[in-house]
Amino acid sequence: MPRPLSEIENSIAKQIREAIERGDFDDLPGKGKTLNLTDDPHVPVEWQLAFKMLKDANVAPKWIEQDKEIRQEKKKLEEWFARQAAAQKKGRAGLSSLPIDKIPAEHLRLQEARAEIVAAYRRRATGLNKVIDSFNLQAPSSRLQHPRIAIEDEIQRFLREGAE
Repeated sequence: MPRPLSEIENSIAKQIREAIERGDFDDLPGKGKTLNLTDDPHVPVEWQLAFKMLKDANVAPKWIEQDKEIRQEKKKLEEWFARQAAAQKKGRAGLSSLPIDKIPAEHLRLQEARAEIVAAYRRRATGLNKVIDSFNLQAPSSRLQHPRIAIEDEIQRFLREGAE
């Protein structure tokens, strides 16, 4: 049966304490000096100066800035589309409270608005997908890449939500 985590932590703490008492850490290089936590050991030596200059200038590499922009734009686009779906749903729900002779005109207005919303979403999402494609080519790792927006799937979801 595995040992509980607290028991393992206590065992490790005990071993460290005993090592300190024996003086095992007394002759370590750098003892008494502050740690340099600014160097990133994962950055190749030939890039360290460039990264330090960017950091000192409070500038991030282009792909990091673009990542932030993509995240912000995705969020704005999702929020906008959700607001539009809610407005469509509210408009459809309000049809039943209209006089019978006003319903066809309001229904037509809602259909035209829905078509404009879909066209606007398609334009914005297509533009964002182009930015995502460009970013994905520059990202230093595939783990950092963004998935493309599934435009037609999102439009179908919008149409379902607005029609409910």
